[in-house]
Amino acid sequence: MRLEIRHLRTLAAIEETGSLSRAAKRLGMSQPALTGLLQRMERSLGGRLFVRSERGSVPTPLGAEVLDEARVVLRGMDAIHARVDRWSRRGGDTQPVRLGGFCGFLHVPLGQWLGEQPWVPDVALCEDVDPRASVHKVAIAAVDLAVVYRSPTDPQPLPPNVRARTVHPAEPVFVGMAHDHPLADQRAVDLAALTRYPWVDEPPGATPWSRYIAQVCREADIDFTHVHTTMSVVTVLDLLRGSTATGPVLATSREHDHDVVIRAVRDMPLWWELRLVYRAETVIADHIDQIHAQVIDLYRGRRGCNPAFDEWWSTSGAELASAG
Repeated sequence: MRLEIRHLRTLAAIEETGSLSRAAKRLGMSQPALTGLLQRMERSLGGRLFVRSERGSVPTPLGAEVLDEARVVLRGMDAIHARVDRWSRRGGDTQPVRLGGFCGFLHVPLGQWLGEQPWVPDVALCEDVDPRASVHKVAIAAVDLAVVYRSPTDPQPLPPNVRARTVHPAEPVFVGMAHDHPLADQRAVDLAALTRYPWVDEPPGATPWSRYIAQVCREADIDFTHVHTTMSVVTVLDLLRGSTATGPVLATSREHDHDVVIRAVRDMPLWWELRLVYRAETVIADHIDQIHAQVIDLYRGRRGCNPAFDEWWSTSGAELASAG
């Protein structure tokens, strides 16, 4: 005979109750019927599964190994039934697609587009500035799609069930400053020139970015000696507006005349890869080509946000659009 789920539940009941009579009562069968079933299972497996002792019916070494595997199967079956029950109570899959990561302007319009798709019941934004945390959340099914940046010093390894689609392998990082900052009249600024002024950035270790920019500065033999650290966008903008600091900004940041302006950094020493991270064999995986194309369309529509972005888009961005 081949063991079935009901046989595994029978073995589990005998072990948990420690008695054939109590197990038979739990299973709703007579003790002779249970004894006969156990004997047939033992003959099929080629060995005793339980022996009687002063403590009742206890597993043999073979029985213990069979029970170890049986528990795994039973837990899996219980999980399947729980999911099916939740599904039937909902009347279908109405759980929102959870959109995570950190990608500047993209989240809101991408979320709106996702919400318009027939295969998406709803959308919930779940931002996290640390790409490592976002990848982990995708892996454990806490997030369905994460749009993240990967800096060159961050390997960003993917768990076995996680996939990544590269949107652009090298998106530049620009710099923001007040419109009347001494460097604001330049179309592109040298990274070394920025070190002569206060700098605002995230605290060291908050994300892989801090390790990356530190390495770039070491290789260029430069150093930011006056650094403000904050994770608050409000604080960053106040420092930039007041000419109290300059700081790194996403290439897609919007420039405001007579306020904060965006400048390219000459020779693009700072850059990172934009990725779509998702789990295999999910609705996101089934539609990743559409999502990728939509992200590129959103980038195309971002033209005009700042002159540095427009110049980059006219070269590398055009290649991105063609590839998409």
